Amino acid sequence: MPSKKSKLHLYADECIPIPSIIYLKKKGISVVHAYDINFVKKPDIIHLKKSKQLNRILLSLDKDFKKFKEFSLQNHPGVILISTGDVTPESINKILDKSFKHVTESSAKDSLTLVTIDKIIRERDGEITKKTI
Repeated sequence: MPSKKSKLHLYADECIPIPSIIYLKKKGISVVHAYDINFVKKPDIIHLKKSKQLNRILLSLDKDFKKFKEFSLQNHPGVILISTGDVTPESINKILDKSFKHVTESSAKDSLTLVTIDKIIRERDGEITKKTI
């Protein structure tokens, strides 16, 4: 997990559990949760636009973002999707710990990044890169 001086700036949609938000903040990651700004029960496109407006990487568990074609991620801070069979905060936090050692704002920019317990898969401009972690 990044040090207290992390450069990651995240916007987490309502799918991310509050205990994981608290965990990220304790790790020094700047994160705004949808609940923090009363932005719940909004369509995915609105969360994408909000993350761009806030200039923060969108963090979500919502796999709908993988097939979202109406919105370009060009000039967008990026989207990080957490993929886990177990959506408990403990499982999510474990994936975040392991994957965020390899994720930076520049690597997330303009891309959709899928993180799992053992992989990072990034799609940018139709190009897919995979990294085992």
